[in-house]
Amino acid sequence: MANSKRPSDYVGTTIPQFQQHLIEVLTEPEFITIFPISSPQYEHITTLFTIALSDMNTLFPNAGVKQSSTDPKDYIRKWVSKYANAYQTPPSKRAAKLPGSAIDPALGVMVQERQHLSEDAIQEKISAHQLFMSAENIQGSLLEEYIASIVEPQGWIWARGETLRACDFVKPSNIITTFVQIKNRDNTENSSSSAIRNGTQIQKWFRLKTLRKIGKPIPAFMWENLNLLMGLNQELTSENSYQNYLKNVVSENPNVIRG
Repeated sequence: MANSKRPSDYVGTTIPQFQQHLIEVLTEPEFITIFPISSPQYEHITTLFTIALSDMNTLFPNAGVKQSSTDPKDYIRKWVSKYANAYQTPPSKRAAKLPGSAIDPALGVMVQERQHLSEDAIQEKISAHQLFMSAENIQGSLLEEYIASIVEPQGWIWARGETLRACDFVKPSNIITTFVQIKNRDNTENSSSSAIRNGTQIQKWFRLKTLRKIGKPIPAFMWENLNLLMGLNQELTSENSYQNYLKNVVSENPNVIRG
């Protein structure tokens, strides 16, 4: 994947040509029903593509296109598919995969002995642990979907499907486009995404920061920072609102987390 071809590798293809290729791809049978012309999603994906073209060396993600490709449409189709798949099946509608590896019984033995648990009780703890892990895996995506439901009416575009590198939301402007990267915690960013953000002025926000009170870690939520960063007219996002959103998601789709 690291060696896959990206738009900047199609030497000699101009920005107007890339834009024309995108329009042609969006009229292909696979995509035309997903992105009807004049629909909000058509506008969103064409805007995201134009924004990525402004710094194609940095903003376009890898899409698994072979280096032997000579047709820019090969990349564009893969890129559009990333957005289309994420649009058709948003995080809240997905079914989590069941654990693919066996549970190490030695871990259960240690916990069972430490807490003097019955066999039934230790099995309940194991099941709960798997649910927590499943919830942790999907929460980052649900966090983006929650934010998108609030900020898209405010003029932001969700770069769903990882269609921009290290960036989750953009707000187009004739003066300066604003880029925001969303993280659940303040310790979840790797060095490569940090370098991308620093090079392209992508601003980072994280929901949860750990503070200490009487030596114990406690959560501090950073929603006020997000409201300020995204220029919301009022404090539309909050921890209470977010947790209610998560409750509704799980109520409507219990299989969004599985253990």
